[in-house]
Formats: sequence, structure tokens, C-alpha cells
Amino acid sequence: MQNKTLTISVLLILALIVGGYFLLRDKGVEETKVPDGERTGEKVEALVDESLVEEETYTEPDQYATFNVAYPQFKNVGAEFNSQIRNAVIDAIADHKRSSADSWQGRYKTQLPGEKISEFPAEEEKYSLNISWDPIQVNKQFISFTLFLEAYTGGAHGYITITSFNYGVIKKEEVRLTDLFPNDKNYLKTVSDFARKDLLNQFRKQLEIKNKADEEDIMPLLLSGTAPDLENFSIFTFTPEQITFYFTEYQVAPYAMGSFTVSMLR
Repeated sequence: MQNKTLTISVLLILALIVGGYFLLRDKGVEETKVPDGERTGEKVEALVDESLVEEETYTEPDQYATFNVAYPQFKNVGAEFNSQIRNAVIDAIADHKRSSADSWQGRYKTQLPGEKISEFPAEEEKYSLNISWDPIQVNKQFISFTLFLEAYTGGAHGYITITSFNYGVIKKEEVRLTDLFPNDKNYLKTVSDFARKDLLNQFRKQLEIKNKADEEDIMPLLLSGTAPDLENFSIFTFTPEQITFYFTEYQVAPYAMGSFTVSMLR
């Protein structure tokens, strides 16, 4: 009888051990998340494929200015689109050279007695131009990116401009904002209403606005900068999930508040 009881006890212990093993094994499988593409054997395409880009740079200073410029050229687009990007950068460089020369020569020629402004600036006094780009999607279907230009040519502060480029690789044509709202004839009002509400929420957090009276100073710029006009929403990028709008300095708020972005689901 004692042997029988011992045998039953051993079997129960073994059953608990085996059951615990399978329970832990199954739990581990459940907690491992496998991407849909890997589970089905499909290839998941990255939004940004760096192999499709060649980056061009320009860093040669002149007598008045310095340059730190980088911009993309794409391997899977028509020559016209790459030329559009390159020409925008070349024009910005040329404009900065002219503005820098005019600004410095203006200081030199109008300096007051006692000032010691040389005919040409020292290296550390030269006016700067920085151009960079931010890819949102670069793949076999679409290209969407922003070109950021930051420059200083004298005065209290510099300035920033943002340009966006959106391109359909398959059709080899520009992607317009209206193309992203095929079923909404009043898409500008849709975007305007969304952006205005989103920006107001951002302002309330940034400025700690608590009542309507506090909003009076910023409302004029906000209302004009988010009016349902195409120009107000001309700087945008997109992905399959969302559209992001860029608002430059002074467009929707005073300079001190900087620039803003608003993203809305598609």
C-alpha cells in the first residue's frame, strides 16, 4: 500500500512538471509578436529606402558667406524632378551670396566714426546659410520630404524657410494636396478646421492660455494663417497614414513662438 501511494505521488509530481513546462512554453510563444509581413512571408517595404538617394553637398565659402548645404537627388525619378530640387538649392545659394555681399557692404559704407568695419568680414563674421532635408517617405511609390533653409544676413535674428516636395514615382508627377483628398471637394475647409483647432490646443499649452482674453493677441495670425486658402497649406508631407502641414514663422503665431506642425490622419 505504501509503494502504491509513493508511485501515485511521483506520477503527480511528474504531471505538474510537464504541465508547467508546456504552460510556460505556450506563454512565451504568445508574448512574441511577429510582424504581419514576416508571418505571411510578405516583404514589408520601408517608408524610407536610403539606397534610392544620392546626397549632394555644397560647402565652399566666398568673401562674405559660409555654406553648409545638403540636398537629395533620387535614382528612381524623372530628371525634371531632380532638376527642380537642385535649382531651388542653387537659387538659394545665389540669393544668399547677393544678400550677404549687400548687407556687409552696406555696413562698411555707412559705418560711423570710430567704427572699424573692414571691407570684407573675417571668417567668423561671415553670414551663414544652412540647408538640410528631412525624408518622410522615399520608396518605389512616393517621395515626400522637406527642405529646411536657415540663414543669417544681419539684423536681430536669422530666418528659416521650409519647402516641401511630393512626387509620385509611378506616374512621375507631383502629388498635390487635392490628390490626397479624392472624396472631399471641400478639403481645404476640412484641413483648415482641423489645423486651427490643433494649433489652438498647442498654443494653449505653450502659452498656458486659460481664457478667451488671453487668446486675443494670437487669434488674428492664427485665423489668417489657417484660412482655407491653398497657400496656407502648401507646405506638407505625407505617408500612407497621415499628412503633416508645416507653418513657418509669423504665419500662425509671433516670431518668438517659432514654427509649428500639424499632423492629421488620412
